[in-house]
Amino acid sequence: MHELPLVFFTVLGQSAVGLFLLAFISYQLKLSDWEQLRRANLLALVLMAIGLVCSIFHLGQIFRMFNVMAGVGRSPMSNEIALCGAFFALACGTLFFSYIKKNVGIASVLNVAAILLGLAFVWSITKVYQLQTVGSWNTGYTAQQMWLTVLVGGGACAVLAGVRMVGAIALLIGAVVSLVVKPGYLSFVTQVEPALSSQQTLFWGIQTFCLALALLVAIIVLIKHKGLGSVLALCSAGVVVGELASRVAFYNLWSIAM
Repeated sequence: MHELPLVFFTVLGQSAVGLFLLAFISYQLKLSDWEQLRRANLLALVLMAIGLVCSIFHLGQIFRMFNVMAGVGRSPMSNEIALCGAFFALACGTLFFSYIKKNVGIASVLNVAAILLGLAFVWSITKVYQLQTVGSWNTGYTAQQMWLTVLVGGGACAVLAGVRMVGAIALLIGAVVSLVVKPGYLSFVTQVEPALSSQQTLFWGIQTFCLALALLVAIIVLIKHKGLGSVLALCSAGVVVGELASRVAFYNLWSIAM
């Protein structure tokens, strides 16, 4: 639990990237309008800002960030911070030209750039945690979890922001894949860290329940296109809570092999 700032930073950051991506896809497919795209991007920016604020508590002092930045290009953590900053800057630029100095053309270009940098940012996170010295993290399941949060967290936030159809599809795919691969992942970590993994049952149980909730939300949205706004909002928020619980379990599995 001492890594709680990183829990919020990674989950909210990955969800923000997913929301940016899904909202733009929805807009391009004409399943949502410009106003819905702006609203979704604003929510994504807020999520990313909260994640960044949380990450400062992990650093202890904000100025340590500049020391970490010295390793850009050779250090996965430095790359993560640099790409995170670039994504956030482009997200701010997108919102600036969407709300303040309104220019759809520039906003769209910055939106695409933000999505590309955001995906690179998620990729950089996977590189930070696939460590040979940490047995429970040194697996393809680590990257898999991070990318699934883009779909599950991003999809839930998309539904929350009103980008329902594309959000529900992403949520459905992400939840199904997560539930399918979960037994294999649990089997792996139980073999590698039996003592630590046995302590994470509650967190994994919360995530499983929330993934089932995600399936319900997705099905409701795909069947019933209108109404139930407050219920869907509450359920979507619950899905993100499930991803946070799973990430807590992930960090609790940290252990250096002797």
